[in-house]
Amino acid sequence: MFAMTLKEQAKVLQRICLLAPYDAARTAAIEAVPQDRATAEQMRLVQGALLRWAENGTGIARTEARKALAPKTGDEAGVHWYTTGKS
Repeated sequence: MFAMTLKEQAKVLQRICLLAPYDAARTAAIEAVPQDRATAEQMRLVQGALLRWAENGTGIARTEARKALAPKTGDEAGVHWYTTGKS
């Protein structure tokens, strides 16, 4: 369980990727998440991209990706990374 929802993770990824080379699939996934129309593949793409940034990124991008993927701590229940939309 992660501390951030998928929507929050997508926002972090969008900020991180501002200077990264253009990727149509990644851009489509980032845009679909806040509109609650992301497919399972797009949700996997967001998490995979964050994982790559957390492992191979540098500087603030690496730190932000790690924060986005940080597990929930304490007694409170966290959120699944794929939780989106209305409940």
